[in-house]
Amino acid sequence: MKKQLRNLLPLGLALALLTYALKDISFVDIGRQFRQAHYGWIALVGFATVLYYLVRGKRWQQPLLALGYFPTAFRATVATLAGVIASLIVPGSGELTRCATLQRTDQVPFAQGVGSVVAERIIDLLMLGVVLLLTILLELSRMQSYLSGLSFRVPDQTGWTLLFGGLIILAVLGWAFWYMLRNSTIQKHTFTQKIANSVKGLWMGFSAISQLPNSLLFVLLTVLSQFFAWLSTYWLLMALDSTRSLPPTAALAILAVSSLGGLAVPTQGGIGTYHFLVSRVLVLYGFSPTEGAAVATFLHAVGFGINLLLGSLSFLIVPSILAKNRVRQ
Repeated sequence: MKKQLRNLLPLGLALALLTYALKDISFVDIGRQFRQAHYGWIALVGFATVLYYLVRGKRWQQPLLALGYFPTAFRATVATLAGVIASLIVPGSGELTRCATLQRTDQVPFAQGVGSVVAERIIDLLMLGVVLLLTILLELSRMQSYLSGLSFRVPDQTGWTLLFGGLIILAVLGWAFWYMLRNSTIQKHTFTQKIANSVKGLWMGFSAISQLPNSLLFVLLTVLSQFFAWLSTYWLLMALDSTRSLPPTAALAILAVSSLGGLAVPTQGGIGTYHFLVSRVLVLYGFSPTEGAAVATFLHAVGFGINLLLGSLSFLIVPSILAKNRVRQ
């Protein structure tokens, strides 16, 4: 029951945000966006998205090489796409799915794969900070207007009490767990040893980021992945006459805000979160709230469809890889 509730909560949140963002627009408005779109630009968006995932796969390959495993960049990309389709169904499951997929195709231990992914995510957070800073510097006046339109409430005394109480409880539980692990009887237990091995694998995968075979290549691939993410967003804007005149910094602002929203309020494929936040960004560029919501719906639908198509390909490719592995054995 609890698991079902955890799965339904993001879906409910996504539907609530989507309903709020689209409350003033009709299907006619949305359909008009698709009828007037230039599909040559959308084809280019698909091409840029493919390059984005190939770069991500190549980048993930680097810490795995440092661990002594040798999956091809293609197989790492396929595993990443398997994670994409999983995250569209259950938010947060993508990273675990791609590690499980690579374990099946290339025998990369799951814990070490997860550790390498955690290290990747930390790097991605740093890059998001760079993108956000760049957006603020290039679009200072617009970002000030955007942030001033969002309301932030300082927690009251009850909120602070709950926060500090929660931190104290976590500290006590952490100390109790550490004390139990020091007990010799518990240390010898099979379950404890499994946990210890998993933690060790996670740390090995995480620390592989400091043992990369080519650090410069990893940095270059990280920058390239952000570039292709921006390029696909910019080309999406070029697909509509109403957004074609927007500056390249508009794509940067959309990328930054949607990425932050995905971290703060994770939903299936950004449904609801993307519509709500991006429509507000477009208002800063002269769109009415209704027009912004219609355009945001178009941008999300195209991006979602491309990701869904590419992610679905992994269901065809993974069985083929497994079959080839069985033949070689």
